[in-house]
Amino acid sequence: MVHETAPDAERLNDDIVHALGHSWFFDPHTINVSIQNGKVVLSGQVRSPRERRMAAAAAWAHEGVIEVQNDLVVNDE
Repeated sequence: MVHETAPDAERLNDDIVHALGHSWFFDPHTINVSIQNGKVVLSGQVRSPRERRMAAAAAWAHEGVIEVQNDLVVNDE
């Protein structure tokens, strides 16, 4: 019987932050990522509803993510 090990939360966090930081859509200083037991919580501010959706999609794209709570706020100023 093969057992899957839980992904390392710190590695997963780094991967998601890295992905968001390398996209020209996001300012990495305005988005916070926290992870616990495969649940990703995104908080902070983005400039548009599209950016909010794209950030969640970027989080979902990583292996080991079982839930994404998108608490990002659109700051359209």
